[in-house]
Amino acid sequence: MKKVLSTVAALGLVAGLASTAAAVEFKMSGKYIVEGYSISDANTTYGADLAGPTSSDAYWMHTLQIKPTMKVNDKISMHGDVRIFKEAVWGDPDSGVSQDDGNTDLDFDKVWMTYLSPIGEFRVGRHEANIFGSKFLDSSTSADRIMWFPSFVPKPWSLLVLTQKNEEDDLEANAADQDDDLYKLMITHTSDAGKAGVEYKYTRSASAATLDGTGEPNSLDAHNLALWGKYKVMDNWTIEAEVNHRFGDQSNAEGTTTVTDWDAWAGMLDVTGKFGALDAGLMYFYASGDSNSLDGDNEAAMSAYGGTGDDFKPLYILTSDHTGILNDDLADFTDAQYAGVAAAGVHAVVLHAKYAVSDKLTLMGAIGYAQADEETQVTNAAGTNFSGGGYANRDDEFGWEYNIGAAYKLLDNLTYEAHFGYLDTGDFFKSAVATDDTNNITLMSHHLTMSF
Repeated sequence: MKKVLSTVAALGLVAGLASTAAAVEFKMSGKYIVEGYSISDANTTYGADLAGPTSSDAYWMHTLQIKPTMKVNDKISMHGDVRIFKEAVWGDPDSGVSQDDGNTDLDFDKVWMTYLSPIGEFRVGRHEANIFGSKFLDSSTSADRIMWFPSFVPKPWSLLVLTQKNEEDDLEANAADQDDDLYKLMITHTSDAGKAGVEYKYTRSASAATLDGTGEPNSLDAHNLALWGKYKVMDNWTIEAEVNHRFGDQSNAEGTTTVTDWDAWAGMLDVTGKFGALDAGLMYFYASGDSNSLDGDNEAAMSAYGGTGDDFKPLYILTSDHTGILNDDLADFTDAQYAGVAAAGVHAVVLHAKYAVSDKLTLMGAIGYAQADEETQVTNAAGTNFSGGGYANRDDEFGWEYNIGAAYKLLDNLTYEAHFGYLDTGDFFKSAVATDDTNNITLMSHHLTMSF
């Protein structure tokens, strides 16, 4: 803790001296979040089996996020995103996302420079990535990028062109041209009624991480096309929709067969009405499943995108960070009962509402139902297995979920929230014991957020 405070103090001192010496304008914003969770029958280490009470958990975690901005002049500015104790669990000093690299509580998550040039805005450095349009399929992260917003594109249109380095392997011995690179074009249109955009991404990966059994690099040529729009209709209605298509191929080294051809689809539609203090709406989202893992085609959208998105959380349990069912954030699809979720895909419907009781108190709730897109999957030459195991009495139902919550503004920059979720678990999650039954899941959480 002393090291962290010393680091923050040093950063502040350097920024202060720089501001005095060079007339640099320095601003800072951020937030501190303390969260408490209690999860029954779903979680051991950020998502595990549904076997029984031994898989219940209760814990605290916290995150401090600081966003500094240094404006050097009218054309150049520096931006950052520093995380301290990023989703770190109290009493477990080795936990938290910031521990992934270097086992430290301090994570310089993003640092980039903005340059307003005569031909448009450039952003260079480690910038926020993996976001587009709605929260659906978004898993916000950081990536090393060069971004260009050309100034010659007329309003109300805008264009983004970028190149992103996911992995650099040319510096490794005997690793010529084994990098992982991403290229992106995004066009958006803004009007008084709303905003829409189209995004194309191309990922070329020949990194050493995908070496096949011969020691030669595999190649991945992945394309993603996404359409998104959000518009206000008839004053009190808002419609938001997003469609994504992942296509391309991944092949082994010369002399071997094609591993897979991607053909995955995912989409979301949300219609919300505002009636005075009440916001109520109906959402549908979909991710295609893969019915045959032996045919050379992969249609599993959640395998392509890592679930339905870490930032997409319409339901407390099914899309929670802490259960790893449809959300692959703190958990992943490696646990026995969850192993088939990514391959199976999902259809889900959510009825959601939010009511502002006063300028300080807001109530919220949701009811959702989800099921697999593909109930069965061919996994071996012997025949057809249920995706993830072939267990008796399993079906395509993930279950019904019920959520309630409240948020109370203690001060202008201090908010307390409490949430409760209950999942009436479907038979998709039956374990390897054919005669067993699934346990329903409850999740209770509360959150104290201070912003500055």
